[in-house]
Order: sequence, then C-alpha cells, then structure tokens
Amino acid sequence: MATARPILLVEDNPDDETLTLRALGKNQIEAPVVVAHDGVEA
Repeated sequence: MATARPILLVEDNPDDETLTLRALGKNQIEAPVVVAHDGVEA
C-alpha cells in the first residue's frame, strides 16, 4: 500500500484546528497532518 501523503492544515483559529484534527481522527484518516497557523507559516 502506498504511503499516505501529508495533509497541510492552515488554520488560525485553535478551536477550528482542534475540531478538524478530531474529525480526521474519528474518520480514521491516517495521513500525517502538518499544521500552519497562517499563510506565511504554510
């Protein structure tokens, strides 16, 4: 099986970041998630 590509999550709201990461986990998304907090950081 191919290695999952990383997901880049760009989110400046910590609550939305938490909800997104929780949703990914509950849906058994196994790709690594890289979090950036703004476009410059991304």
